[in-house]
Amino acid sequence: MKTYFQYSSVFTKIGFGAGFITNIFLIYLTVFHVKKIVGTYKTIVISFAIMGIVFAGWELVSRPFMHNYDKALVYFSLADGLPQFFQFSIAFYAMIYMSILSFIAVQFVYRYLALFHLKIAQKFDGNGVFGWLGYPIIPGMIYGSSFYLYCQPDADSDDFVRQEMLSNYELAIGEVPRFVIVSYNADGTLRWKNMCFLVQGVAVIGLHYLVIIYFGLQMHFNMKSKLKDYSSTYRRLQNQFFRALVVQTMAPTIMFVIPAGCILLGPLFSPIFGIHLSLQTGWLCSVFSLYPPIDSIAFMMIVTEYKKVIKDSKLAKNRDFQTQNFSKIVIFRLKICQES
Repeated sequence: MKTYFQYSSVFTKIGFGAGFITNIFLIYLTVFHVKKIVGTYKTIVISFAIMGIVFAGWELVSRPFMHNYDKALVYFSLADGLPQFFQFSIAFYAMIYMSILSFIAVQFVYRYLALFHLKIAQKFDGNGVFGWLGYPIIPGMIYGSSFYLYCQPDADSDDFVRQEMLSNYELAIGEVPRFVIVSYNADGTLRWKNMCFLVQGVAVIGLHYLVIIYFGLQMHFNMKSKLKDYSSTYRRLQNQFFRALVVQTMAPTIMFVIPAGCILLGPLFSPIFGIHLSLQTGWLCSVFSLYPPIDSIAFMMIVTEYKKVIKDSKLAKNRDFQTQNFSKIVIFRLKICQES
């Protein structure tokens, strides 16, 4: 089992390294080279890239892992150190997770207002940009604090997963920084604190997906008529921004929401359907670390100005290289002529 943990840690480090490089490159291009992304949206793009770096970096610190066992889910840290700190650290990791999803919803709202209600969008320019950037912290705090308050382990939950953690991870449950979700008591009644987290978590995530779907459909069906009087270059740019947002939504949906939903709801439904579970689902945290590089690479591939800047820089380097070689050849030949 320890070998698996080592592979998981290596995988996370690779994800962080790839995310750090690609997001720093995205920020560099956005700040110094890309001219068509300006104002508030430029700040949003840069801030979202920074959030991706923080998300993957904090995973290296907190080392979250998960295990599903029948009616229980154990969300714990593999890090060695102060249990209180690392328990908080994995709750903070969950907060960043929710903030990223919220930030995607914010981008849909901003792009919609910028296209269809420009005067309203302009009210959030300047210092108003902090409204766009600050909002994702609110649902993130709701989700993270809900985890921290409603999923604290107790004697019953620890007793239920004690042998499972010992046999799978060689870990004494009392020494592990953890949160434990157990859906039902021994008599079959619901554990209401844990249910409060599940209901609240599903509600927060569902609300933001409703926002994404509503504003996404509005843009999809109305962009063509709205942009018909603009230049083809402007229409193409706005369509690229929209496609980038769709990809930014699909990637975390496939990598985050659907797998996490199955893992979170597993303790609730497995006893109902009589399904026995004993799964190391912590691999999902390692997959999460791949989202930041995938997101930044997809954004740069879809928005053609990034590709143009990269292509032009490569051509410029090739031209400089060819010029230097040509100069060396000319000088060498002149020297031969002079000696002869």
